[in-house]
Amino acid sequence: MELIPLDPDQVDAVVFDVIGTLVDEDATWASVADRLAVGAGVDPTADLLTSWVDTLERHMSAVVAGDAPWRPHRQLVGDSAREAVASTGGDPTSAALDLVADLDSDYPAWPDVAPGTAALRRSRLVVGVSNGDLDALARLAHRNAISWDLALSTGAVATFKPDPAAYRYAIDALRLDPARTLFAAAHPWDLRAAAEHGFRTAYVARPGAERPSQDDRFDVVVDDVSALADLLGRRAERR
Repeated sequence: MELIPLDPDQVDAVVFDVIGTLVDEDATWASVADRLAVGAGVDPTADLLTSWVDTLERHMSAVVAGDAPWRPHRQLVGDSAREAVASTGGDPTSAALDLVADLDSDYPAWPDVAPGTAALRRSRLVVGVSNGDLDALARLAHRNAISWDLALSTGAVATFKPDPAAYRYAIDALRLDPARTLFAAAHPWDLRAAAEHGFRTAYVARPGAERPSQDDRFDVVVDDVSALADLLGRRAERR
């Protein structure tokens, strides 16, 4: 992994990925998968969580590739859970599937997110761009005291990241200059796609997330959002 020198004075806005970067989805999915397995009668030896995650990724990739029509993220999460339950020997009609109905609205934020986003907003535009549905993003912000000026859902353009249309939507909707905008995410694939549209990039290291490859080139690598706010805060201090 290579770092590209970044001048904090050249950053006017920060765009965050949300699920995984600002909120912890992994712990929630693991807990719900355990409860779902019991409630739906899934064989204890079956890996329901892996099947569920893989099924969701397959459905989202089909949308991005143009092989399937777009559906709301919440619907894909529920449908994927149902398919995973069936494929692992459980009851796909079980009432236990109600556990996943509002999953995207229930993720807890990482501890650094509330203070970190609040600090960033004092000097910069702060935006969330997510594959999650817009109502879920509003509830996540309310629940977790996330400070952003606006959150955008890729559902507005009927696709999911890393479809190029998702990044163009953010640029056009907010009249962003990508060269002066830092795209922050815990997912290297997201940062690679953002960089193709001219965004500067910040990798936020989160537990359990994919790690960058040796060929990745980012502007910033930080442990959390507070560290990013500290780094970018240098501009405000010089004013």
